[in-house]
Amino acid sequence: MFYTLPPRRRYKLAAREQQETLLPFVRYLPSRNHPHYWQMPAAAENYALACAYGRECAAHLLQWLKDNPEYVGSGLLSRVARDIDFDDHSQRGHWMGFFNYLEHMLWLGARRVQVYRHLDNQHQLHDAQTLRAWLEARRQRRQKRPR
Repeated sequence: MFYTLPPRRRYKLAAREQQETLLPFVRYLPSRNHPHYWQMPAAAENYALACAYGRECAAHLLQWLKDNPEYVGSGLLSRVARDIDFDDHSQRGHWMGFFNYLEHMLWLGARRVQVYRHLDNQHQLHDAQTLRAWLEARRQRRQKRPR
């Protein structure tokens, strides 16, 4: 079996939903009111070829994240993982190649930062965002009270 790899591209568009559905593995299905985040071609008889296709899809996801930094941390990878049927062993090469390449890229990125220091900064950021939301809600409640 021969695969045609998806064409490489950039992903900067106006609407996030528009951008996500341009990923080669994201499709709308008639049975769902939201995209399915793991639509792969029929399983390859050649495991190495399926892994290569999975790696290529991971590269598309990484390019999407690079082009859309405002959506990093919005759950795209969790939606992909949710939609993968890990019990379908015929598709194993696709998801193995996909996750192995992401793992490699995570390693490359982690080499460039002090991981735990960055994590502490992320905790502080999330705590500040939580406090801000609480304060804004409190202010709105006070403004709605009759005087």
